[in-house]
Amino acid sequence: MVGKPAERLWLSMADSPRTRVLSKALAKGLDMTVYLGPTMDPAGPVALIVADDAHANRINEAKTNAAPGQRSILVTQGGRPGARADLYVAHDTDAGSLVNAVSGLSAYRSQELVLNKSGGAEQGAVLALSEGEFRIRTLAEAQHVAVFLARSAPKPVATAVGIYVLLSSAIEHGNLEFSAEEKAQGLAEGKWEAKLAKRLREPAFAERVVKLRYQRGRRLMSLLIQDDGEGIDAETAEMANPTRTGHRGRGIKLAKGLGFANVSYLGIGNTVEASMVLPDIGEIGETRAAS
Repeated sequence: MVGKPAERLWLSMADSPRTRVLSKALAKGLDMTVYLGPTMDPAGPVALIVADDAHANRINEAKTNAAPGQRSILVTQGGRPGARADLYVAHDTDAGSLVNAVSGLSAYRSQELVLNKSGGAEQGAVLALSEGEFRIRTLAEAQHVAVFLARSAPKPVATAVGIYVLLSSAIEHGNLEFSAEEKAQGLAEGKWEAKLAKRLREPAFAERVVKLRYQRGRRLMSLLIQDDGEGIDAETAEMANPTRTGHRGRGIKLAKGLGFANVSYLGIGNTVEASMVLPDIGEIGETRAAS
């Protein structure tokens, strides 16, 4: 619609190298205006807000100028009772992991707005799915699969972001073989999206996929995610050089913080296993309403 104000991503966080990298990366990767600072910009509705403990009250303030389906992240050392956020992320989460969390949350919001118009048909479909295998090549495909599978979980927002974090790590660091340092540099330069697109087109990487095997029982949802990268002995490499496989530990920590009880790398390090305990199907609606 001509003249409609652009939706905003509000980064209400203390100024730091991480905040500046986050702003630059998200301005390139999301279809919305990104702005920084402690004061809400009244020119456009807030679709997403990312705040830290010092600015936790801004999450409630953002609700006074909310775009449809507004979502929020609190980057925190322990949570603030007065700030009810959709996601709580550890205060020491690095910029690369935060970018993936925000991207996953943005994808969830966008698809939720569409799915709400369908009357819940897709939720019924995923609740009837007991197992399946998905082949994923791009981050966009990862977003769609993460949101779809998360609709069977008691906390679909956090679960969708957790699945996306694991899938994006498998694509970026497994299939495309970017190191954590290369990603950090690409984000800082504002060139990460271009680097990803370029490598996806290269013959050595173009045919690689991530395989996700999904199983859902009455009380357990489990994921087995395997990429086509060369892998590495995760335990040995972590002991020999912790910085080399830093993205693995970061991904596990973030996914656990988003509700996965068990997350671990297997074999040569190109396979991750994650599981989540579920309530009975009849309890999911009650849990969602309370969350």
